[in-house]
Amino acid sequence: MTVRPTPPGCSMEKEAVLPGRDRRWRPTAVGRRCRRAVRGSARWAVRRRGIMADQFLRGACYGAGATAVSLLTLWAQTR
Repeated sequence: MTVRPTPPGCSMEKEAVLPGRDRRWRPTAVGRRCRRAVRGSARWAVRRRGIMADQFLRGACYGAGATAVSLLTLWAQTR
């Protein structure tokens, strides 16, 4: 557990429970919906990470090809 500087007027005692880990604490309905959406998005991304990597590589190749053609065209026009 790390000790953070406390604002003036606060005690310097360490907390027995980390912030946000209190067993009585419950997220609000909005917090639960947000957490569900984030976890769902993360699971979706994990399931499709191979497809995403392929699409990223495809886009990088298209970009490199377009750059090469542009440079060759520029070179041809200046000669």
